[in-house]
Amino acid sequence: MVAFHYPPCQSAGTHRTEKFAQYLTDFGWDVVVLTVQEHMFPQQTDKGYQEKAVHVERTGAFDAAKKLSIKGKYLGITCVPDRWWSWVFTAIPAGKKLIDDFKPDVIWSTYPISTSHYIAYKLHKQSGIPWVADYRDPLQCRYDPAATKYSGFSKYIEKLTIENCKKAVFTTGNARSLYQALYPEQATDKFDVIENGYDEEKFSSLEQIETNVSSVFTLLHSGDIYGLSRNPRNVMCALALLKDENVINKENFKIVFRGVSDSTALVQMSNELDILELVDVLPVISYRDSLIEMLNANALLLLQGELFNNQVPSKLYDYIRAKKPVVANTPSNSATADIIDTLDNAFSGNDIETLKTAIVGVIDAHVAKVQNSKVDITRFSRHTKTIELDSLLDTVLYNDG
Repeated sequence: MVAFHYPPCQSAGTHRTEKFAQYLTDFGWDVVVLTVQEHMFPQQTDKGYQEKAVHVERTGAFDAAKKLSIKGKYLGITCVPDRWWSWVFTAIPAGKKLIDDFKPDVIWSTYPISTSHYIAYKLHKQSGIPWVADYRDPLQCRYDPAATKYSGFSKYIEKLTIENCKKAVFTTGNARSLYQALYPEQATDKFDVIENGYDEEKFSSLEQIETNVSSVFTLLHSGDIYGLSRNPRNVMCALALLKDENVINKENFKIVFRGVSDSTALVQMSNELDILELVDVLPVISYRDSLIEMLNANALLLLQGELFNNQVPSKLYDYIRAKKPVVANTPSNSATADIIDTLDNAFSGNDIETLKTAIVGVIDAHVAKVQNSKVDITRFSRHTKTIELDSLLDTVLYNDG
């Protein structure tokens, strides 16, 4: 497994690789991980994860955005295809030795670091070992015009990857369809979907913790907000209308934004709409504490703009496992809305009136003490997703097609 993000890295993208590496051992796989040295991660979790890999090889790299900067500024081209391109110089030799030592049956690599796919490509070409490329989400320049300036080399690596891998895996059907259209010459069954999921072990370990649910109805957004692509304005406008209609006030309602890196615009927006007394903007906390906060909230807010229509934020699966009502501000044709539509205690909408109705709905359900969702959510667990990966790996090994 070639993966830049791996424990103790504190990143949402870490969990997918971590749990695949852990749970594949349940199905008879021996896992060897090729990643970077621990000091590369400025934010680290505690050592609470269960290491099941038979070997973890950590090699050096540098952050080009820092190493090649002058007075804190750097040229964008120095970070192509990503900030960690220097990893190839240590990872490829280390990967060759790992192949000699462990003789793996399959190579697996994961985005969003394109360099990891390039490393896997070189190891695949030199060894002939079949390769599974986990793209998760599309290459950023495939959906974000702001990322196209230096996209040529990233697209070149993508082309090498799609043409040479045995399987390309995405986290949504929308993303798979996009790549099937981008590469019509490739067999359609080369492209597969394994969604993200929630970690049952992390949630079950929190069940004995005493909850501290506020008497004030709390709508929680957990995680950062990214400009126009995850813009809370329509939600905030809906809250302003509900305040004007005396449906909510500071005595019975608050919206919490946890982990916003830049709160200035959010506070300014709250002031403009005269709802600042309803808004709490709180600092980043650990992943474990964020799960506890989800369990203590009355409802959970998701922001997923049109830019991300082909993607689903991984925290949606944590929201689902928290078994709390979800309000998703997302277009109806998004991959996120597709999942929301399968749940019985979740609402999606993109305009102010629809979001207003959704917020009233979750408040009314809370007042009426409506039971939590009765939908079977185990299909969204990381363990279930690893069963799907195990099946895919068997196909790669034993099916010539």
